[in-house]
Amino acid sequence: MSISIAYPSLAFDLFASSSRSSQREVIATDDTVSTHTRLLTASEQRRRDEIDRILDLRPEYLEANWNKEDAAPIPRAAIEEARLFLQKLPATFPLPEAVPEPDGYLGLEWYANKYLLYVVSFNGRGALSCSGLNGSEKIYGTRYMEESIPAEVLRNIAKVIQ
Repeated sequence: MSISIAYPSLAFDLFASSSRSSQREVIATDDTVSTHTRLLTASEQRRRDEIDRILDLRPEYLEANWNKEDAAPIPRAAIEEARLFLQKLPATFPLPEAVPEPDGYLGLEWYANKYLLYVVSFNGRGALSCSGLNGSEKIYGTRYMEESIPAEVLRNIAKVIQ
């Protein structure tokens, strides 16, 4: 069994006019630990920067009663689950809006109109709570993300962004 963890860090190319980012991966197996570095392309780095911007929540969302109506705080684990989800999202999909929810979930919302929307919510415990509307059809359920985003979730997002 191996575990892969990525740590973004900045690296500068002295011979180019722009900066590049590298991603360091630590691979741990039963007997060894190794580190591999891969340069991110400019578009990959822009995407990661946009994900960071979307998930940069105001500090009050991390505290109880942030809406003055007894809202639960958004756990940092929920933010990290949302980050992992967005990093796995195909680059051809537009990024959603992050919506803190009063029950302590962090929602990622794709919205076309009031009859066509889809939200994937994270609570920091590994479950994806999904809900949406496709015309008069209500879509909802709990899904789990293993190595990739469930195909059903991608299909529902695609319906909204077409």
